Amino acid sequence: MEAEQQELRPPSPEQASVPAGKAVPVATDLSAEIAAAIAREPGDRVRVTWISGCSYRCNWWAPGNAANYDNPSMTGLLITTHRVRKSRFLSVTKVGGGLLIR
Repeated sequence: MEAEQQELRPPSPEQASVPAGKAVPVATDLSAEIAAAIAREPGDRVRVTWISGCSYRCNWWAPGNAANYDNPSMTGLLITTHRVRKSRFLSVTKVGGGLLIR
C-alpha cells in the first residue's frame, strides 16, 4: 500500500523500533462502508469480506428462481433461496471522505 492510501496513527509503546513522532500505518476494514456504497440490483444482498490491505472480495447474492421447485411456496430459512449472482475482487482505498473502488 502506498503511504497516502493508509490511515496513520501514533506509535504504541510496544513498537520500540519506531522512532518517536513517526506515524505507523494501520489497516482498516472498510467492508461495511463498501457494502453500503456498492451498486446492486433490486433484491440483491451484498457481502464484502476484507482479505488484507486494500483487497476485498464482494459477492452479490440474489434470490433464486423458484419456478423449478417442487413446492415453490417454501420460502425463508426452510431452503436455500439465494445464490451468488456475481463475485469480484476489489481494491479499495479511502480518499478524503469517500471510497476509491477499483
